[in-house]
Amino acid sequence: MQYIPTLLKCPEQDTLHTSEYGLNSMSTENISHMLKCVALGDGAVGKTSCIKRYTEGSFSERYIATIGTTFALKTLDVDLPTGSRITTRVVLWDLAGQPTYNELRRRYMAGSSMAIIVYDVTRPQTFLDVGEWFTRFRTVCPNAVVAVVANKIDRPDRLVPIEAGEMVRDWLDILHYQTSAKTGENIDQLFNDLVIRAIEKKQSAATIDSRPTGTQPPKPFKLGV
Repeated sequence: MQYIPTLLKCPEQDTLHTSEYGLNSMSTENISHMLKCVALGDGAVGKTSCIKRYTEGSFSERYIATIGTTFALKTLDVDLPTGSRITTRVVLWDLAGQPTYNELRRRYMAGSSMAIIVYDVTRPQTFLDVGEWFTRFRTVCPNAVVAVVANKIDRPDRLVPIEAGEMVRDWLDILHYQTSAKTGENIDQLFNDLVIRAIEKKQSAATIDSRPTGTQPPKPFKLGV
């Protein structure tokens, strides 16, 4: 898998920017969907580590702050609840968490199908900041699939309880996962579930868009009415 730094170069349009970053040179034969995912959250919560664990199966204890943005690619076969299997390519954008990059992040969020908002279970402030990250993302991408990620659950010095994450899940009506980028626990499930949800949402939107102009969805059937 490729993990590519893009530094401070900022996109001008709400796209995946495939031509700008050379992704058009990669074969898209048999690719049913191209999805964009952004990783958000405070600095040093493990955004880069989660992406690298998913795309490369690797982990490093050494912390290097993300400067600007980086992205990685993942191509996978997805089994949908309908029983069909499709090939999907995901472009995962790793966005720096420092306040310096607020405008850069906003522009890279545009066009996202999904997002992960990561917090560090050993640092309560990163959990308290989840709501702000969610609001920023929803302002740009109101219909994308979102998961809040409690990372570093392998650490013995955990301070944010599981129940706190579940409360945020219910409050914001989004997905929530307990993960460890170090051990790989729940990382694949996190991203695979996001991909399936994003594909289902795209297919549902396509079905609605394909209806003839002026048609309305059928009303619910009520017994005895």
